[in-house]
Amino acid sequence: MRGISTKNGQLILLILILALVSISGCTNIMGTDSNSKISTGGHFENQWVKFQYPSHLVVLDNSNTTHCRLELYNNTNTSIENMVGEVFYYQSNRTDLSCFTRAKRINIADKPGIKIEDGLQVCSYVFLSADYINTKTLILNFDARKHRDAYQKIADTIVIKKVTI
Repeated sequence: MRGISTKNGQLILLILILALVSISGCTNIMGTDSNSKISTGGHFENQWVKFQYPSHLVVLDNSNTTHCRLELYNNTNTSIENMVGEVFYYQSNRTDLSCFTRAKRINIADKPGIKIEDGLQVCSYVFLSADYINTKTLILNFDARKHRDAYQKIADTIVIKKVTI
């Protein structure tokens, strides 16, 4: 068989386009431009939330006008190995989440939610709307082995400033 089949040609073209986009640094899954900002010092605030956190940590704010997306690191090297937790908005299914056997009912920022711990991770789902399907949800997800204190400080001090546009 001579040449490249149409199907293989399309696949190769798609791979080349994805490679070029990722090399250019233009990948942004949020859909709008995001200007990442780093916060240090133990106090964080953006248009979505504000909270206190242990001052030895660093917050990388990847939020934009449509999404809240925060990552916490144990130093200014924001590689995945140094990530200790994250805080972000998502749409979840409240009914499915409530079925977890280890789920504990909680309140964070005067909003109902559930907390799930397994020894390795502590994760809270805070329901920002009354919906049961496509529920606007604030998620706090942290390494429970070394950074449960960071999770707790943020959970105790977080203020939800904006839910959606």
